[in-house]
Amino acid sequence: MGFLIPWNINTMSIFSLTLKLYEDGEYTHPGYQMEDIIALIRWTLAVRQKCIIRALPVATMSGPTSGDSYIGELYEWGRQIRRWTIGAAEVFHYFAVKSTRLPITVSVPWAGKFLFYYGILLCVAPIYSIVAPFLTTFMLDIQELPKNSYLIPSEAVFNYILIGMLLMQYFWFFVVFLVNRLAEKTFPDSITDETPLIRSAFHWLMSFPTIIAYCLVELWAFVEITIRGKSACQHKASKKDGLVPLKAAENNCNVPSNVARF
Repeated sequence: MGFLIPWNINTMSIFSLTLKLYEDGEYTHPGYQMEDIIALIRWTLAVRQKCIIRALPVATMSGPTSGDSYIGELYEWGRQIRRWTIGAAEVFHYFAVKSTRLPITVSVPWAGKFLFYYGILLCVAPIYSIVAPFLTTFMLDIQELPKNSYLIPSEAVFNYILIGMLLMQYFWFFVVFLVNRLAEKTFPDSITDETPLIRSAFHWLMSFPTIIAYCLVELWAFVEITIRGKSACQHKASKKDGLVPLKAAENNCNVPSNVARF
């Protein structure tokens, strides 16, 4: 929401627009993995100018991926990341083919924002933040330059700076958890997050390793689509069957398909 909407990159699945623009853009194409962005590109082509996305503060139901075990959970989570990443590559290929029909003042800024978000922010930046300290220290050690030629000649001070950057990451993660708690006041029927404090602390500590794992799966997906090409683009959503209440599953209840998808 902080990048995709203000930068007019992604309508994030749920959107509203004029019927005329919907028709001029030839509706949506569910065959694509990220058909909401594909549709946005077609609507941009229809008007030949930037389509402005505005956030609508409307409650929506959005269920996470799920599996019937911890291993299944990790598998479905990884498969969803892979699908999103390959979908992003597919979208950019679609845009590159169609971009010649757009003014350069529209196509170039949109392409730059798209590459920055999906390529650098989501994939490269977190991995680089882990590799860079070790790589930088190694490169400095093998240099035969006098210490006074460095901006920060003290290796100890340099290491403290690197640790401080990691702590800053965790500070921002803490802000996210804090906002989640403060938002409880807006929940309907006075619903609260009943996650125990110790478990929330564990989630907070695992936030950075989780993002690193996310980026590694993304990196692998980019390599896969580079090698396999179009054959890697398959619209197979991750399972969410585990979100069905356990009691209903035990009683072999017939849960409507639309509920299962949530």
